[in-house]
Amino acid sequence: MKVSIVIPVYNASKYIDECVLSALGQTYKDIEIIAVDDGSKDDSLERLGKYEDKIKIISKKNGGTPTALNAAIRVMTGEWFKWLSADDLLERNAIEVLVGEVEKLGDKSSSHILYSNYSLIDKDGKMVGEFVEPDYNGLDEFERNVVLLDHYYGNGTTSLIPKSIFDRFGLFDEGIGFQEDYEFWLRCCIFHDCRLHLVPQKLARYRIHEGQLTKTKINEALEHASSIRSLILNRLPEDKRKLYVTALKRYQRNKPVATRLRRQIRDIMIHVLPKSVSSSIIKSYVNRKRVS
Repeated sequence: MKVSIVIPVYNASKYIDECVLSALGQTYKDIEIIAVDDGSKDDSLERLGKYEDKIKIISKKNGGTPTALNAAIRVMTGEWFKWLSADDLLERNAIEVLVGEVEKLGDKSSSHILYSNYSLIDKDGKMVGEFVEPDYNGLDEFERNVVLLDHYYGNGTTSLIPKSIFDRFGLFDEGIGFQEDYEFWLRCCIFHDCRLHLVPQKLARYRIHEGQLTKTKINEALEHASSIRSLILNRLPEDKRKLYVTALKRYQRNKPVATRLRRQIRDIMIHVLPKSVSSSIIKSYVNRKRVS
């Protein structure tokens, strides 16, 4: 089973070497690595050139992460798509563990988007925490979808996706702005009976850059996630939409307000705005008791 590791790159010169080397160093060897430089203004493309005999390199005008991912999907030769952000790292056995989970799932794997837990590292690669994803594997399809409508889970950079899902249900939405993974998860799960499947091991190192999280950015991200939910729900037949809306309201009523708010802020920091968030702020949230 061949896995295509896809690295969208934009102004990632400081970290791209570590990222590529973590992909090249996988214990599982049936892989290809595709790096897509999305119009970087630094020397990312030149740094990638050092590996041109070992990886495929695509250079394109800047268009955003979904356009870079889609460019790679169109030329990939693997049966499975592995997303890896340019400033993150894979554990050496990441692909081996994920492929092992695919084999356990058997024929069912063609409708599964796998994701895992991960470590958090700072700009210098120092561990600052870990992120343990809630395990929803035991829920039925409708219950899982209600949870996903309530909040994003399944970090894109930990995901492994069958190429056949893109062939059947389309690529990442290039017009969504950001949170393209959330739109894709919802689209695949609610319209096409796919499911997110947790592999409960830490298989990646997710890098947090120093910076400042602002209330404006949190609000913008929360509002955008809400607009994506509305977009998906409005595409459903009225009877099915009502079922989901009713179940979502019930699910949210059963969550304490403080827990719900803390989880939303945590998810925004980790999944939406991680590259501009202070590691000290992140650490204060992820080291609290896990909320699901």
